[in-house]
Amino acid sequence: MHLITDIDTVLLDMDGTLLDLHYDNHFWMEFVPEQYADKANISLPEAHHFLSKQYHKLYGTIDWYCYDQWSSLLDLNIHQLQHQTNHKVQIRSDTLAFLTKLKQLNKRIIILTNAHRSGVEMKMQITGLSPYFDKIISSHDYQIVKENLVFWATIQEQLKLDFSRCLFIDDNEHILKVAQQAGVGHLCGIEAPDSKKPAQTMQEFKVLHLFNELFT
Repeated sequence: MHLITDIDTVLLDMDGTLLDLHYDNHFWMEFVPEQYADKANISLPEAHHFLSKQYHKLYGTIDWYCYDQWSSLLDLNIHQLQHQTNHKVQIRSDTLAFLTKLKQLNKRIIILTNAHRSGVEMKMQITGLSPYFDKIISSHDYQIVKENLVFWATIQEQLKLDFSRCLFIDDNEHILKVAQQAGVGHLCGIEAPDSKKPAQTMQEFKVLHLFNELFT
């Protein structure tokens, strides 16, 4: 892939792409169930069972990513709780070197995330990554998730993007497929979004172990 000549804009997912997905997996799969079990005075297995059903029901929708939705449903303040485990927020190993290289190449760098603005702000404050980006877009800004083609049409129009000259990197293969359908010209996945879990493979897209593979 010839970034210098073929690409003007790099579109980047946040969680599992720039940041280690371990924070989010721990928060939603371990910490929140523990807090809900205490709040609802039920056992931890019961809390896991209830949350699993709710996660499955809302998966892929804007509500699935919405802190306000979960705060209301669980009677927990997700906005506050996220800070109790924020020591687990970590930048992936070569994220800083990658973003620095893109800046040196004068590429436009844009975050496209489904994460709630509250989570984005917390993670940017901890990591200090904000200055690297020309724009940080949350799907909550439009109330349309990245899994929806309307999201891609909206950002293409608003940001005046030539999708044929964009690179999009995401750890979710389904979202990459939607971006491909929208006309994004260059697409890559992430091999190990969560540093504590096994690597993943994708059927239709190259997966990156390290970002510097893009420059070789």
